[in-house]
Amino acid sequence: MKLSDEERKRVQSDELKILVVFDEICRRHNLKYTLAAGTMIGAVRHKGFIPWDDDIDVYMLRKEFNKLRKICQSEIPDNMFYQSHYTDPEYYYPFDKIRLNGTIFKETFLANHHINHGVFIDIFPIDSISDNKVLSTIQFYHYRFYRLGLMVKYVNLNARKGKRKLFVRILRVLYFPFNLDYLYKKCENIAQNKEDKYINSKWVRSLNSVGSDGMHETYHHYAFTNLKLTDFENHKFYMSKDYDHMLRVVYADYMQLPPASERVTRHDLEELEL
Repeated sequence: MKLSDEERKRVQSDELKILVVFDEICRRHNLKYTLAAGTMIGAVRHKGFIPWDDDIDVYMLRKEFNKLRKICQSEIPDNMFYQSHYTDPEYYYPFDKIRLNGTIFKETFLANHHINHGVFIDIFPIDSISDNKVLSTIQFYHYRFYRLGLMVKYVNLNARKGKRKLFVRILRVLYFPFNLDYLYKKCENIAQNKEDKYINSKWVRSLNSVGSDGMHETYHHYAFTNLKLTDFENHKFYMSKDYDHMLRVVYADYMQLPPASERVTRHDLEELEL
């Protein structure tokens, strides 16, 4: 199920409401964040959503992310829900979401799980890594081994097709000895232990990058503390002053519009209710 233009605009409107609340909480508690990924491109290139986009992403350093986890559920209004594995036990993604209650945005990848499926924004932790390239590479693959197993076992197999589905079936056999709780805790522990160890390092990384080579998403620590307010859909939100470098390492010429055939919403949905 793909969104119509009207549905996409309504989803964007709901996501913006969540982002406004998220921003208010962060300002109230002096928590730093930056718009990220396609949301950052949208802010730079369109002063708002990429017209065909259907989600909002933000990044936070792990220590800020941990603080948000502790306070957010008691801070957000009753019509919203802070989603992590700790607040929604069948939710096993190693990053968190804020959902809008009373809506349904059920992705096919998660449709088989009994979780809150409301419209959401994604909140990704950014982790400290060793300044030593060899050690940071070991850290990356150590984490990604368990994250791969977590996603292989958690994400709805029927959402996969063709060779990708066959590949996931094979990986499920390899990861059979590990249950979801174990894999999730390993991801959390690896990230937190290294955060404590490398808290004063210069470099940070998005260990949960969805790209095949997440090591590209390696940034200087100051990219997440040196921020500016930027226009986004007639609001102002925080964005890294290092946005150009952050976008170029992932998207190259991000100001160039993609071909018309690629200007489509990203999420495949099983159910939508707004």
